[in-house]
Formats: sequence, structure tokens, C-alpha cells
Amino acid sequence: MPYELIRLGGRGDGAYLLPDDLQNIEACFSPGVCDSKLFEDDLTRKFNIDCHMCDFSTDLKKLSTPIIKSKQTFEKKWLDVNDNKDNIRLENWVGKYCGGSKKDLILQMDIEEAEYRNIVNCSSELLNRFRIIIIEIHQVHKYLNENIGSYNFESLINKLLNNHIVVHVHGNNCGICLIDKKTKMNIPEVMELTLLRKDRFITSNNKLFTPIIPHILDVKTNVPTKPILVLNKYWHQKFTLKIKLIRTLTILKITLICFLQSKIYKLIIYKSDKNLLIRNLRKIYHFLNKI
Repeated sequence: MPYELIRLGGRGDGAYLLPDDLQNIEACFSPGVCDSKLFEDDLTRKFNIDCHMCDFSTDLKKLSTPIIKSKQTFEKKWLDVNDNKDNIRLENWVGKYCGGSKKDLILQMDIEEAEYRNIVNCSSELLNRFRIIIIEIHQVHKYLNENIGSYNFESLINKLLNNHIVVHVHGNNCGICLIDKKTKMNIPEVMELTLLRKDRFITSNNKLFTPIIPHILDVKTNVPTKPILVLNKYWHQKFTLKIKLIRTLTILKITLICFLQSKIYKLIIYKSDKNLLIRNLRKIYHFLNKI
């Protein structure tokens, strides 16, 4: 991948790994902050990124550090798909603070199963504004095997992967692990995913970083009183190959777009069967666009 991973938020639970691709990001939206905002404090102090937080289960007096004036906000509300006095929709929340621009954002979400309905119901246009998404996925085993309401693990992951690529996975040891019979991967009950938008893989940076699981910066235990949870070797093999494949296909897609806009392409179709050529190029482009 094109950016090295860095760790923000300290060494305990609530700290995350994310790509060192934080220039020109307008703000971070953090639903489910609980009582600790060390991650958001690092974003604000080290990278001058505004941070907007919400969580109905806590309040300003309980936060571990005071709000940084003019750079951080807090709302005592749940993130949910409908607005009312106790809830706020992601679209309305983003619109309130960043509706006047189109700059990139970060989403850091830890909302105890509400991630399923909030992500699935989020518009693709809004989701694509988030350059980086850090999401804690809960009750993975339950949502893998059945629908809860109209949501399941597959619907959540498919929505996230429409325009983002997973660049890091961390198993939270607050829950158990089960071995998947098909892949032999050990599946944690609670997973922390970091995703980077696909267009960020096209970069002039010549140095590439190989994804590693577990990463040297990973916290060993989110819950110190429980056994260490390490994702097994099958995660590492599949994860590394997928990152390399997606990056290659993304480069091919951008190359094709540049070609379609070039003078060479116009010269070729002038001297050939235009309809056949255009049909074939469209097929290739649509295939790559699904990656």
C-alpha cells in the first residue's frame, strides 16, 4: 500500500492504526467516543484536524480530556438512521459542520452494533467523502450467520468495499474467536478495520509498504485481563495478496481512463471499427470499476 501505518490515541483500547495520509483532511467524525478521546486529541494536536464527537452514553464532564475550543465538538446523541432529540443521522451531522465544502473527512466509528444499519443506510456519496474509515465491527459471528433485522455482515462489508480498501485488520480480544472452515482464518467476535479510499492508491510515492498482520504497532490486548488475540497466518496471506491485486487493477483503471482521454485513442478510433472498439473498452472499464 502507498502509505505507512501510524498509531494514534495511545497504547490502549480506543487507539487505532491508520495510513499516514492526513494532509488536507477537513475533519474527523467520531460516533461512540465513550469517555476517552485520545485518538481525536492526537488528530487535532498533531495534524490540526477538527474532530466532531457524539455519544449519548457520556457527557462533557466525563470526557478524559477537555474539549479543544474551536477545533472539537461533542453532542450527547446516538448516531442512528433517524433524527430525534436523542439521535442524529450521519448525513445531517456532517452537513452541520462540513456541509459547505467537499474536502475529505475521516470516519472513526465504535457504536456497538449500530454500525450495521448506519453504514448500510449511508449514501455512497457521503461515504466516499471519508478518505479513511476506521470502524469497530461487533458481534461478527452473529451477523455472519444470520440477518439481524435487514442487516448482516456481508451487507456491511459490501457497502464499505464499494470505494474503499481494507488496509489493516485487528482482532479485539474483548470477545472470542472461531475458525472459519473454508478459509481457516480465525474470526474474532469484534474486529477493528481501517479502510483507505481507492483513489489514494494512485500516488507518485514510489515507496510501497507491505501490509503486516499483526502489525508492530498493534496493541497486544484491548482488554488486559483477557488472553491475547492474534490473527493467524491465513489472514496475512490473503490480506497481502488482495492489497497487491487491487492496487494493480486500480492502476490499470486509471491508465485506461487516461488513454480514453488521449489523442492516441482518438487517432485509433478514427482508423478502425469505432463501435467494436468502444464496446470492448467499455466492457473493460466497467469490469475494472467493480473492483
